[in-house]
Formats: sequence, structure tokens, C-alpha cells
Amino acid sequence: MLRVLIVDDSPAVQRTLAALLENDPDVTVVGIASNGAEAVSMCKELMPDLVTMDIFMPVMDGLEATRQIMRDTPTRILIVSSMVKSKDMSIAFEAIRAGAVEVVEKPHGVLRGNYSEVRAALLRLLKGAAEAIPKATLSLAPPQPSAWSEEDKDVPVPRSSARRKTGDIPALLSPQIVCIGGSTGAPGVLAEILANLPKSFQVPIVVAQHIARGFADGMAEWLDSQTHLKVRMVKGEEPLAPGVVLVAPDDGHVEISRRLASRVPGGSFASAHMPSVDLLFSSAAAAYGRWSLGVLLSGMGHDGAQGLLAMREAGGVTVAQDEESSVVWGMPKAAIDKGAALVTMTPAEIVQLLGRLG
Repeated sequence: MLRVLIVDDSPAVQRTLAALLENDPDVTVVGIASNGAEAVSMCKELMPDLVTMDIFMPVMDGLEATRQIMRDTPTRILIVSSMVKSKDMSIAFEAIRAGAVEVVEKPHGVLRGNYSEVRAALLRLLKGAAEAIPKATLSLAPPQPSAWSEEDKDVPVPRSSARRKTGDIPALLSPQIVCIGGSTGAPGVLAEILANLPKSFQVPIVVAQHIARGFADGMAEWLDSQTHLKVRMVKGEEPLAPGVVLVAPDDGHVEISRRLASRVPGGSFASAHMPSVDLLFSSAAAAYGRWSLGVLLSGMGHDGAQGLLAMREAGGVTVAQDEESSVVWGMPKAAIDKGAALVTMTPAEIVQLLGRLG
């Protein structure tokens, strides 16, 4: 049974969310809070499995409530926001950085008669978020000294398993493209990675991040504010350029060639996810081969595993986020099980690796 605490200052939204959830046999609403301060207190008292959190509320907003909950009683938090296309959307992503699992749009669709569709989507997100491991604000601790000896660096790694101890990638590393994929729990990690790259970073980066419809533009703007690099959405054909991070849209996919990142319409590629990490990685393998570097971050499911395998088979360097730092160790584990990941790394070690390319 998934025990849910609803947090919103609008009685109408409270009733709507409760109505959407109450008929599911696997979900029970254990409480309703009208502001962040109440949410912090009720999390300590009720210990819910998951919280639906509004952002703008009196007394204490959702961002501060998320920070306090993740500090005191780490709990899975789903940001339910009406800020799609809002200039304030960055606040929702700061809540994700503070430990929230996902951000989704408030279910206004029920007012247009799409009750069953909206309910199914919300329940899918809630039950997916329930797989996450609550983690407080990400902090990139200094990487540990390498566990590899100099001799290890020249020894081929069997495809059947990634190195379980992190360390240096072999010294002859000069990729011409970096591809990063992720889902649940990845946006905060992605922000920290980009924030710690130097302004002089010269390798193009392309990102495929699963995100709720309507939030990709806001995520790109937020990421742009976190890093010295330039971050922008792929809207058609975008040149791959040094110091530029290109982000896939939330209503389509991205594939890359030797010079361009191109938007692929959502319906033209068979994938359960938009954007598809598999498509991004496999196109990088085809275009760049051994001069590609793929990083697969936290997320549910197995998107990215097959594409990362294609990169590794083409001679590229492939990295999966380690289990301990992942909010959901689904996508990285799938890649490791498939033999796609050369190495597992913490976010701090990924920064160290990428920093060598700058």
C-alpha cells in the first residue's frame, strides 16, 4: 500500500488529487497539508511513503519544505506544479536538486473531461516514484583515490561486467562527443555535473533526460543558469559545438551525426520514452565510434542500456552511475547487466573524468 501525503494550499486541488487517488486499491491518502510547514510536521508524524508537493504556498513554500523534509525525514517527493512555461519553473528544479524525485504538471485536465487519462498518468508517476530511494541534497564529495593500478589501465574489461570499483578510465581518452542520459533522480545530478565543468570545456555534450511534457524548456533554462557552458534545447538541427550542451525535447527525440544534433518527431521512433536515451547513444556510436563517451545516470527501467552497449561495442567509453548515489538504480543496472558499462562512477568521479577533457 502506497501511503501518500497531499500538500497544496488550494482546497480545489486537494480535492482533485484525493479524488484521483482514492479509488486505487494500492494507494491511500494519509493526510492533506495546506502549506510547507504543515508538510514538514506531518511527514514526521505520519511517515508517508510519498508526498505530492506544491511549490507556491503560504507560511513555507514547497522548495523550503522539500529541503527540510529531505534533511529531517527523507521521503519520496513528487513536485506537482502549475508552472509549465513559467519563468519561475527553475524553483521546481531546485526542489529536484534538493531531493524531490520528479516534477509534473497539476492535473487540470480533469476539468476538460480527461479524468481517466489524467488519473492513470498520475498513478503511473506516483507508483514509479515509489521505486526511488529518498536522498537528501546532492553534494559532490571529492572523488576517492583510484582503485586501479597503472597495470590495470591497459587490461581490457570483460563485457559481462563493469568495474565495481571506480577509478581512472584508460589514459588514451579523447572523445569528440559526450552523451548523457537519465530519468528519475538524474536532473539534480546532471546540474551538479555541468556546474562543476570548467568554462574551457571543449567537447560538445548532448543530453536525453526523461521529463514530464512541458518541462524540458524550463529544465534547459535552469541548467543554463547552473553552468559556465551554454545550454539550449534541440528544436530542429543544432550544430555540435565546444562548450555547448544540447538538451532533447520532451515531445520528441534527438539523434546525432558528425556535425549536428537533430530533433526526431516522437512518433517516428519506437520507444516507450521521450526522449529516447537509446536513440541518442546508438546514433553517437554510429557517428563517432571510439571517439564517443556515454554516461547513463539514475532512472527507472532500461532505456539507454542497448544504446550504451552499441557505444561500447563501437569502442567508446561507457559509464554508469553507481548504485549508492542513484535515486533509482534501474537504467544503470540494466546497462551493467547487459555488459554495456565499462565502469561505474559516482557523480564526483564523472566530473573528474569529464574535467580531463577540458
